[in-house]
Amino acid sequence: MTRKDCCSICSKETEQGIYLLRVYICTSCEKEMIETSADDPKYQFYVNQMSKAHRSMIPS
Repeated sequence: MTRKDCCSICSKETEQGIYLLRVYICTSCEKEMIETSADDPKYQFYVNQMSKAHRSMIPS
């Protein structure tokens, strides 16, 4: 049985991805993030999603 994790960017459950600072990112979002230039409007979306995901990992 394979484990599926929920991507912190797109919220889809996938079997393949990476953990970055305890935040899971699916392979598809990882590729998209790497290929997005800083002047692309999607770049800010990825920054915001990573920020929200990272903040959710910090204990209150």
